[in-house]
Amino acid sequence: MLEYRGGLSITAGDPQFGGLSSLLVSADGTLMLAASDRGMWFSAGLDYDDDGMLVGLSSAKLAPITGSDGKPLAGHYRDAEGLARADDGAVVLAFEQHHRILRFELPGQLDADRLYEVIPDLVTAPAELAEFNSNAAMEALVTLDDGGLLILTEGLDNDRPSKPGWILRGGTAPARLEYNRASRFRPTGATRLANGDLIIVERRYTLIGGVAALLRRVSKGSIQPGARLDGPEIARIAPPLTVDNMEGIAARRDSAGRTLIYLLSDDNYSVLQRTLLLMFELTDKAD
Repeated sequence: MLEYRGGLSITAGDPQFGGLSSLLVSADGTLMLAASDRGMWFSAGLDYDDDGMLVGLSSAKLAPITGSDGKPLAGHYRDAEGLARADDGAVVLAFEQHHRILRFELPGQLDADRLYEVIPDLVTAPAELAEFNSNAAMEALVTLDDGGLLILTEGLDNDRPSKPGWILRGGTAPARLEYNRASRFRPTGATRLANGDLIIVERRYTLIGGVAALLRRVSKGSIQPGARLDGPEIARIAPPLTVDNMEGIAARRDSAGRTLIYLLSDDNYSVLQRTLLLMFELTDKAD
């Protein structure tokens, strides 16, 4: 289960801020990085109180995401959705609309200004993505403990109980699999735990069902080509609890050995929504 460990509603005067769809948090918990639907990096320091509760941000930065041509992304090429960090420190970013994956060799810490200066390399994406609706493809991206990448999508058919995904490993063809999702929910983010298991966040944002998020744990051993990924639901967040359009997720283990989970919402640049950053401790306590 999850125990609440603090949260923030993030606002900014810059009209470029918002639409944050993915999240990374440094291993020591001091820095966060997100990417937006309008082609912007957002980075900030994370502040905690003496009890380890998340209480604020500092040194926040916004910077354009650079394309492989060395220019800031524009138009339909800027819809960033999935964010992962490779074992060598590189930042890997997946896009909708023009489906592709970019890899940024990042020197040092998670920092928007540093990333703006990096010209990325194009990573070969599954050819099947060409069949997907422009706004219903790659949503979740996570580095597996063997160095491979797992991609989860929110397409093709809304009525399908599972959603397509792939495992990407260097030197081999993309390997197809499926991800079982809850009814009316779609996978929007993924993160890896210290033991190699994954936590997947699914969001519901519909007129009929309302807004909610759920977290599911997928065992490391089940992540194989041709698999139908599934796992126990470990938490569901719905009103009256604080929740919004949750799309980003990150995990880390602190110095006391606690596993901390961070969730980030995409406000869709709407005055009716918020950019929320919530932190929880993942515990083994029964409900």
